Amino acid sequence: MQSKRNISEAPQAAGYQTPLRMKSTTIVDIAREAGVSKATVSRVLSKPYLVNEKTREKVLLIIEKYSFVPNALAQGLAGMPTKIIGVMVDEFANDFYIELANGIDNVLTGENYSVQLMSSRWEPERELRGIRSFLLSRVDGILMAPFSAESEATDLLKNSGVPHVLINMTSSDPAVSYVCGDSYKGGRLAASYVKSLDQEQVITVDVSEHRTVKERLRGFRDEFGTKLIDYHGIKTMDDGRALVPVMIARNGIDRKKTTLFVGNDYIAFGVLAGLYEHKIAIPRQLSIIAYDDIRIASMCRTPLTTISQSIYNMGKIAAQALVTLIRNPQSPPCRHIIEPMLIVRESTSSPREGRGTGRQRRAGYPPKNIQADSPCG
Repeated sequence: MQSKRNISEAPQAAGYQTPLRMKSTTIVDIAREAGVSKATVSRVLSKPYLVNEKTREKVLLIIEKYSFVPNALAQGLAGMPTKIIGVMVDEFANDFYIELANGIDNVLTGENYSVQLMSSRWEPERELRGIRSFLLSRVDGILMAPFSAESEATDLLKNSGVPHVLINMTSSDPAVSYVCGDSYKGGRLAASYVKSLDQEQVITVDVSEHRTVKERLRGFRDEFGTKLIDYHGIKTMDDGRALVPVMIARNGIDRKKTTLFVGNDYIAFGVLAGLYEHKIAIPRQLSIIAYDDIRIASMCRTPLTTISQSIYNMGKIAAQALVTLIRNPQSPPCRHIIEPMLIVRESTSSPREGRGTGRQRRAGYPPKNIQADSPCG
């Protein structure tokens, strides 16, 4: 059985040279360093079960050291499409990514593509291994919801030449396609609404180091303007649940009329569970607004007020963009920004008289409020 290893340790293996730049490494270089034939390296890449374990291990170690992706594979073996798309997301626990995958599947099924779906679990090494696995599987294209726009995995993807689109992340590289919500604007939209509510204090809950979460919280702070109470490092529903007694002790949320802005719906569900356990009335005593508008947000015991970023549409647009890039590699990059929308439900109190914000309620799913700065799909 192939043993697991930390890819970053490979360059220190005895007898190995300093890695070459990825673009200059060829299958001949790999074969020479491994002391095997070019045909053996090709078999390791395409039919590893035909190569004995010791040789396979040796070749794979060198491939990992150079982050090697052979050109023929990276181009999908021109003229021989696999009709497979690789999809990399951050996690499966959060329904955000399930709804994203549903939108992707809606498009790709209609185009007769199969999907290889993987989760990075927020681990950069796992994300890198997943992208490399997609490339070695000769996928026709890749959809990636990365933790960061600048990482080893995204660099490998850009250098591979394989058509790809980033999801829920923008990129400063003008050649990279992406589909992403306007998180900063969504944060400001949430804050504008919260300012209309009757409250003694406002608390924000930071749920991730992901750029989009940081942007929505930055937008909220910029718009709200006055003093806020901030909590950080709340990364799971259990963390959200456990936060409630802390806020009772420190902030008196059971006595002071409070509004919470939680960085996403997933964590907000944990907070809601804690509020129910401590018998804090929603929204009479405490209002809560979150972000994403995953489907279950409307089905909670107290339906959740939230900011929608049209998750299902995000997946559809990204998949349509990728199909376009596969069919026409010379087509311009697609850089779509999805407009946020306020969805008001029962988890927030009514605005103070004269302070309404033009409340918007769901009128069909998903909302069709999408803007793009270049044609796509």
